[in-house]
Amino acid sequence: MSLELVHRGSTKDVYRDADRYRFRFSDRFSVFDWGEMPDHLERKGEALATFTKAIYRKLAAAGVRHHLIEDHAAPNEILVRPFSVVRDGSSLAERTNVFLPLEVIFRLGYARGSSLAKRMKNLADWQAAGLDREYQELEFFSSPVIEFTTKLERFDRPLTHPEARELSGLSDREWSSLLSLTTTIALTLQEIFRGQDIELWDGKIELALDERREIVLVDSIGPDELRLTRGGAQLSKELIRQYYRRTEWYQLLDAVKEQHGVGFKDHIAPPPPLPSEFKKTVEEMYVTLANLVAGEAGADEALSRVVTRLGSFL
Repeated sequence: MSLELVHRGSTKDVYRDADRYRFRFSDRFSVFDWGEMPDHLERKGEALATFTKAIYRKLAAAGVRHHLIEDHAAPNEILVRPFSVVRDGSSLAERTNVFLPLEVIFRLGYARGSSLAKRMKNLADWQAAGLDREYQELEFFSSPVIEFTTKLERFDRPLTHPEARELSGLSDREWSSLLSLTTTIALTLQEIFRGQDIELWDGKIELALDERREIVLVDSIGPDELRLTRGGAQLSKELIRQYYRRTEWYQLLDAVKEQHGVGFKDHIAPPPPLPSEFKKTVEEMYVTLANLVAGEAGADEALSRVVTRLGSFL
């Protein structure tokens, strides 16, 4: 049976396969809203699929409902239940089997490089976020912080909780369920990684409403969605961001974005490729981290070797 391409993203392709969707993870990657970057990371797609399958199984064991179908798929693919995407701005109230147009962000601590550094200026800012006091970099919070941005717009736009609820068309019960499920996911993931000697600082997830308008976890979960560290070394896409932040290209990027908005790519040269040895180590990070989460023998030692090499680059 031929597959119908539904969406080509910067990192994965979505195909309709009869009554389900097939997510095919590529070796592409994207940072800073650029879209597909000049490099491809070998075996990254397979690693993301392996990671997502393993994490979804662990979350399901904790009672988290999700869209993953446990069925045969290629090493770089997952099979999922489809949900409709509403792009015309109409209300989602009363709709079922629909994707929520939100990126849901949870923060378990004040990570190095976090956007909190720009936003939290005083005690009132921390209290407005639902926290008990001011926090310093590399401190974990007393409870998770949940934030929202838009998902289907060209650039993610921060939303207050009332704005996010209005955009998603959720009832009181459904909104409470969304917040509760996000907290459960965040704390469950934190425990999973803590057992692997890995710190989870924050992450982003996507959600949908099923046929009963119950909240369901959708899309993928991996190093592109989670900020992970071991021994201070980044084990996520943040590694690549850190590299680019030290380049001349990045020094121009924010100003160009501010001046030209969505058309910024026409006014700046393409990003430089990653240095070969750094690129190879990032590739190994994706693969060994996925193997660790999947319970592969020897993965912990392999990841420790990757962490040691990463220290020489950043």
